[in-house]
Amino acid sequence: MTRLILLIPHFNNPAGLIKSLASIGPSEQCDVLVVDDGSTRAPIEHTAARNAFKAEGELRFLNLPANRGIEHALNSGLTWITSRGYELIARLDCGDENLPDRFTKQITFLKSHPDVMLVGGAASFVDQAGTEQFVLRHPSEHAAIVQTMRNNSAFIHPAVMFRTAALASTGPYPLDMPAAEDYALFSEFTRQFKVANLPDVLIRYELDPSGISLSKRRQQLTSRLAVQKKYSDGSVAALIGMARTQLLLLLPYSLVFKLKSKLRAKKT
Repeated sequence: MTRLILLIPHFNNPAGLIKSLASIGPSEQCDVLVVDDGSTRAPIEHTAARNAFKAEGELRFLNLPANRGIEHALNSGLTWITSRGYELIARLDCGDENLPDRFTKQITFLKSHPDVMLVGGAASFVDQAGTEQFVLRHPSEHAAIVQTMRNNSAFIHPAVMFRTAALASTGPYPLDMPAAEDYALFSEFTRQFKVANLPDVLIRYELDPSGISLSKRRQQLTSRLAVQKKYSDGSVAALIGMARTQLLLLLPYSLVFKLKSKLRAKKT
């Protein structure tokens, strides 16, 4: 049996954690590692979390003594996981939900494509009431993913699954790309290995535009630009990608969000 573990970082969101755990179907075979990043609210209620978790596997907690940010939390989780022999690592964030058979679909794909080191999927973006706003799909094939990565990440972070063994070459999440640590890591995966996306909607992604601060967005875009410069091949597409990011730094998020939502709504 393939040894799979789901990595969930947690910070001050026990309700979101329980929601995410409850979304893992009882037929799914996986362990879960919850990394608590020094929450300042009441500690995670382990009993409530365990009651919500119905999958065939073990639920484990790694409690960090202080909040240091998601990059450190994720890397603490990767260190714990790689020392315990898991073959595959999947991701999910608190508040996001797995759709039925997500893991089965991704494991089946990886088994039939042994040269692929990372596979993502599509996501239904929902508001806090659970109403779908749009569906986001990225390219499925490696060549098209490489092209997309020149502009932004071609993967939805909480929908990915990757082979643990690849981390020996890529390293963990970079700490010098705050708010774009996933883009940086997946850029390294794309550079070194073959990657893919499934067209299937694998998760519900909880969208909260009001929770995205200007400072966080600027940090993310600044880090995105740094990733683009690091992995630039000097092509016109790469230069356009960097110019696009620089333009986004000048535009208010509310305007960008409305435009993207309208464009995606038309596609769905």
